[in-house]
Amino acid sequence: MGEKCQWCSLMCALCRIGCYRCGQTLCCKEPAAPRPTYPVIAIGLSQAGKSLLCALLSAETVTDELQPTVGFSVKAVQLPTAILNVKELGGGDNVRKYWSHYFEGALGVVYVVDSSSNDDDVDLAAAELKEALSHPSLETLPLLVLANKQDVQGARSADELSRMMGLDVIARNREWHIQPCSKNDVEAARQGLGKLVTFMCPEKQAVEENRI
Repeated sequence: MGEKCQWCSLMCALCRIGCYRCGQTLCCKEPAAPRPTYPVIAIGLSQAGKSLLCALLSAETVTDELQPTVGFSVKAVQLPTAILNVKELGGGDNVRKYWSHYFEGALGVVYVVDSSSNDDDVDLAAAELKEALSHPSLETLPLLVLANKQDVQGARSADELSRMMGLDVIARNREWHIQPCSKNDVEAARQGLGKLVTFMCPEKQAVEENRI
């Protein structure tokens, strides 16, 4: 009996050491809590770079033959605290008038702007954003503006773009953030999406503030 007890003690000790050193043994690690999923809408003018950004953010293989979205596409973007189902809508002149048909069910808005575009296109981008945000399905939703194509020479900074578009006025009465990014700095866009998640889920915002 004594030898059996010693053997049991030895096995228990080895198990504890193995769990401590490994840190990945199922018996020693609680299952991770499932991440919440949020549906968001991604809009912007044609050639703003929405399709490429969404493809890169969803870890798709991107080729030179990537075509702009004509109707809409849905991409799953994995973030540390959430999964975003991003419904990207085409931005062509003949498509924008149908945007509102796809707004219902969204919990957040992503608006992609070409930071290197001319003044007229920036004005048009601001007008289209204002029109979209006035829709009943979007009028209270949090907003993330992605100031894309920061890698292009002459691109406007996020602050300059914000002033030109009048975001303080357009986005009043809602949580909003503008994030500079580019196809070469997708991590910046991902950080912007993380900010959007904190707007959609105040509990996560409180957690982030406690970490600071």
